[in-house]
Amino acid sequence: MTRIRTEVTMLIYHFRITSDELEDFLREIEIQPKQTFLDFHAIILESAELLHCDHASFFLTDKKYKKDKEISLKTDKRQVRKYDEDLDQVVTETVTPPLMRNAKLNQYIEDPHQKMIYEFIGREHHSFFIELFKILKSDGIPSYPRCVKRIGELPKRIETPVPLPSKPITPKIAVPKIIIPRPEEVAKLDHIVEDESELVAIESQLGAILEEEEPVAMDIPPPVVDDDDGFSYGQEPEEMEHIEDYDDIESLDKRFDRFDQDDDY
Repeated sequence: MTRIRTEVTMLIYHFRITSDELEDFLREIEIQPKQTFLDFHAIILESAELLHCDHASFFLTDKKYKKDKEISLKTDKRQVRKYDEDLDQVVTETVTPPLMRNAKLNQYIEDPHQKMIYEFIGREHHSFFIELFKILKSDGIPSYPRCVKRIGELPKRIETPVPLPSKPITPKIAVPKIIIPRPEEVAKLDHIVEDESELVAIESQLGAILEEEEPVAMDIPPPVVDDDDGFSYGQEPEEMEHIEDYDDIESLDKRFDRFDQDDDY
């Protein structure tokens, strides 16, 4: 933004700026006629605390704020449909609006109550109504452009932080801490003298304990159950070399007769 300090009497444009968003928003800007629309753009940003400008434009309008000519911050070619009187039809033309840095205010402002629309495009979009409120003479040597009246503030946009992608939680594995004795502690053990008699006594005590804990094998005979015939189950029969060795053959026959008669066996 080019600021000019005045040393002689000259005319000053006094603009009144309002917002279509807030009723209580007001800025009054003073700027010299020979300054550019880029200077005007810069003082509006400064007074309204607007940042991160991607694009902006001034539009000259009629008394009802109907847009006419555009003055752009950046080069922007556009297709515009308009009526051609010579051809008596609507035609499409490629139009490149003049740039702010090359356009001086007095080259485009002819009406003493000229109205304009200023559009700001960045992270937010704002539109302001501008009116040439009066033309006055400079009363000293101030620097222009400048904001002489400021009421109200634009709403601030609250940016929501983007959540970071969650990472899988890796379980921590407990690693046992190995305590390594310090060299000076190890050196102290070199002065300890072993007592051989004490070691022998410990070994003998350990041997006695192990002998006491050794299980003793016990021979437990199987249970003996006598049936009605006097035969004992669980007791191995006496080995006979020949059937004639059995004293009472008749008793033997009676014992085994029931095995032939009972089908369950």
